[in-house]
Amino acid sequence: MDKILVIGAGAWGTALANILAIKNNDVYIWARSTNVFSEINNKFSNKKYFKNFQLSKKLKALTGKINVKEFDYIFYVLPASQFENFSQSYLENQKIKNFIICSKGLSEKGKLISELATKTLDVRKILILSGPSFAKEVIMGMPTALSLAGDTKKPLQIGKLFEDTNIRIYYSKNIKTLEILGVVKNIYAIGAGILDAMNLGENARASFITRCASEMQFMLKQSNLHDERILSLAGIGDLVLTCSSQKSRNFLFGKKFILARPTKKTSFKKVTVEGLNSIMTIKKVLNLKLKDLPILTSIINVVKGGSAKREVDNLLKRKFKYE
Repeated sequence: MDKILVIGAGAWGTALANILAIKNNDVYIWARSTNVFSEINNKFSNKKYFKNFQLSKKLKALTGKINVKEFDYIFYVLPASQFENFSQSYLENQKIKNFIICSKGLSEKGKLISELATKTLDVRKILILSGPSFAKEVIMGMPTALSLAGDTKKPLQIGKLFEDTNIRIYYSKNIKTLEILGVVKNIYAIGAGILDAMNLGENARASFITRCASEMQFMLKQSNLHDERILSLAGIGDLVLTCSSQKSRNFLFGKKFILARPTKKTSFKKVTVEGLNSIMTIKKVLNLKLKDLPILTSIINVVKGGSAKREVDNLLKRKFKYE
């Protein structure tokens, strides 16, 4: 039987580990907190994220050092910004069989996690798991579809872990493309939250999401990536979800960022907002020319302190164009 480790006992890590544990008897979840570690093992719960939910009794928790050679599959579900420090402390100088990246963001220094893992870790296979997936719905057994990117054989093999669960897998060979889509959709979700705070209506939201998808496709094309993947679950699927709901941390951050002005006090000091970490570094990562990306430029300007109303007015006043 395959032995699986999910690194990260937050909402998504807990949901993913629990779904895998229901089907597979040998699933472990790594928790940084010893209190969470004890709670999962002794009470089969993680009340910080799922207050009234009972976890599978098959799920087992770990904390502290990780002996990676014990595991056939390792899912990394901690925030992308923590990857460099975490990998140096727990993963380096160990041989990893299959490393599945589930985080949607850039490292603290603005690097893609797949590239860092390739350079710093001894990994046989690296894959990306991405798509529209609110953790609460996943753990409750609601239908969810995700993209799994890797080489031609490994995605099929790892996809079997999810057979007979509520998660349906679609395969892809485009690792970097899916990873970039996961990064940029969080930035645009911040913009969607800004629009929501301004009460600009459903028409504006639909138009915003459509034009964001166009900008994302342009980014991929300019970076010589697979721009047709904008139509994937990791592309338009995840973009629509995160730009349409306050369950999205990035959407909620954008909304509170506007509503909290002029003091700019928010409740996000202890909450991961991947889009905020990525927003100032994505230009360098993809070597982007912001003049070709007006919506992304406006979001950056607002986060830097510019007027949201002025940015919306500037977008609306641009010269009409063909699509």
